[in-house]
Amino acid sequence: MIMPFTTSRSVSRRSAVTMLGAVSLAACDQQRGTHWDLSQPWGPREFHVLDAQRFAAEVNRITNGELTIHVNPGAVLGIKGPDTMRAVEEGIVDMADASSFQQVGTEPILGLESLPYLVETIDELATLYSIIRPAVDAAYARHGMRVMYIAPWPNQCFYFSKPINSVADMRGLKMRTYDKLSTDLVRGLTMTPVQMPTTDVVAALAAGTLDAVMTSTTTAVAQKYWDFLRYTFRSNHTWSSTIMAVNEQSLMRLSPAHREGILALAKELEPQFWAISRSDDLDKLKVLEANGMITQEPSPDLMAAMRAEAKPIVEAYIQQVPESGPLIDQFLATVGRKA
Repeated sequence: MIMPFTTSRSVSRRSAVTMLGAVSLAACDQQRGTHWDLSQPWGPREFHVLDAQRFAAEVNRITNGELTIHVNPGAVLGIKGPDTMRAVEEGIVDMADASSFQQVGTEPILGLESLPYLVETIDELATLYSIIRPAVDAAYARHGMRVMYIAPWPNQCFYFSKPINSVADMRGLKMRTYDKLSTDLVRGLTMTPVQMPTTDVVAALAAGTLDAVMTSTTTAVAQKYWDFLRYTFRSNHTWSSTIMAVNEQSLMRLSPAHREGILALAKELEPQFWAISRSDDLDKLKVLEANGMITQEPSPDLMAAMRAEAKPIVEAYIQQVPESGPLIDQFLATVGRKA
């Protein structure tokens, strides 16, 4: 029996509708789940970005692909370090990290770890965080955010184009700083502070608007300071950690099982991220030296002068942020040092 043409056309139409429906369902499948944007100001080669990428991959695994975190390094979303808390609080991005000192304008307590010459080693930094972590968590909670994990930068250095043997050798040099505390220290050391985020440093060096920089060896390698500067001065003047935080509403939209799994994952990975930081400083120092930079340790007299400049900065901070006083006292008692 030969079927009428009209019936044949009807079958073709039904087939076309079925095919379109299948394509639409496939497209929906690709869009299922939750997608978060994660912003970072660091360059794509820096270990904090690699840590975040690992975290994102593990999140995708434990949620069976229901949550995908897109890591955006290098401030490509237009969010520089000092803007991080506001961006996450306002939901511009779901997650972001930045150095704690960059948020002191919003929450002054976050500058505590960066007080010059308060913390001597990364082990002491871990001790400090065992004391101040509740205050840090509370600071972020006040802005509708949850701290996922904290990972430290290696200890900080000064980078110069000439050897530094005394405070007089620093006089008048334009030094990049990153917050009020470092600005006060640099000014006390007779240099001219120029406060700016890390993303602007290379352009400033190239333009000659900076003579010197303070940052970690990690960032110095990522930004190839050997193209502009000659000496790595191991000042160890401060410490800083990067704090990864998520918008609380974004977190609460997840299922309880996924939410608990992600928080447990962050807790599991945090010590591993600290271990990476411990080894990265010396590894990157070797890279700087391999590219012609000279490592210089400050003399005892110069170190004493820098510590002397730091003391009134710490005292002023405690007056301005009174809740920091008991925390600092507890820390110093724990590590066996006096104020």
